[in-house]
Amino acid sequence: MTEHKDFDKKKINDGELQKYSGSYSEEGLLHKISRYGAHIGIELLYKVVQLWCVLQKPEVPAKEKALIMGALGYLIAPLDFVPDITPVL
Repeated sequence: MTEHKDFDKKKINDGELQKYSGSYSEEGLLHKISRYGAHIGIELLYKVVQLWCVLQKPEVPAKEKALIMGALGYLIAPLDFVPDITPVL
């Protein structure tokens, strides 16, 4: 899997992920997967499904669930943000 050259893994920490937990929703995730699944690629889609499955387990602590929701919210938010702001500009 290739990474975007501007992507800096060091910037993604617990605090940053928690910022995106509000962007997570199952509907948003399903929309993102159905619309961009071919572009996302099978490796990332597999990881997304794994995270979603862990999120469903009641024994997972709330802090970890918030981080997972943040990671999935991060997937949802970046591409949705640009089309949403374009009409305003």
